[in-house]
Amino acid sequence: MFHDIQYIYFDLDDTLMDFTNASKNAFQHLVNHYQWPNDQNTFDIYQKGNHQTWLEFEQNIISSYELRSLRFKRFLTAMNLDEKKDTHEMNQTYINYLIKETTLINGALTLMHFFNNKIPMGILTNGLKEAQRPRLLKADMVHFFKDILVSDEIGISKPNPEIFKLAIQKAGNLPSENILLIGDNLYTDIEAAQKSGFKTAWFNPQGKNLPESINTEIIIEKLEEMIPFFQSHPNIHRCT
Repeated sequence: MFHDIQYIYFDLDDTLMDFTNASKNAFQHLVNHYQWPNDQNTFDIYQKGNHQTWLEFEQNIISSYELRSLRFKRFLTAMNLDEKKDTHEMNQTYINYLIKETTLINGALTLMHFFNNKIPMGILTNGLKEAQRPRLLKADMVHFFKDILVSDEIGISKPNPEIFKLAIQKAGNLPSENILLIGDNLYTDIEAAQKSGFKTAWFNPQGKNLPESINTEIIIEKLEEMIPFFQSHPNIHRCT
């Protein structure tokens, strides 16, 4: 199935690194820092506004600069807290806590070592520049990747087709069908990459149903499940 793959891009958050727990832990440190209520309801309120803000960013409605502030302005408003606080400062405090959270998804290192020096790998991630690279550095993951494309650094985010065009250029202008993207988000990763001609693997640890409107070559619930699909790959065979 993947014998013609010459480059592999990975999404970062909740594909290789556990962002779900990282963001929750960082937010708990944040609310403790400001001495606000630290409970599930508080986090849910933040998550609702944060999700809306990221959607607006991915749809090019707001800039990454506005995103940094707006998600916390929405949180303060929803919680009836002091709206005069410096929300950019809040964002930086949150990021400072976030970059300390570098737990990898189970199987990530196994997969990196399997592909290392065999098939070139890259990162294609939506995220803020002050968070993504420091987290990869702290996790000692940078050396695995030929290219690291962070949306905030290049001014384009998934699912914009332009970021996939750039990814193709970085991969040496390979035919798009010779590039594989592995990601957890059905829309910004899988559907968007498919539309750009990439092959895709949906990382789906919760076992969700695939909508009929979206296609993917394979669905995996564990990262190590990718390995059997590449056992007969010519590069893997030559280097093992």
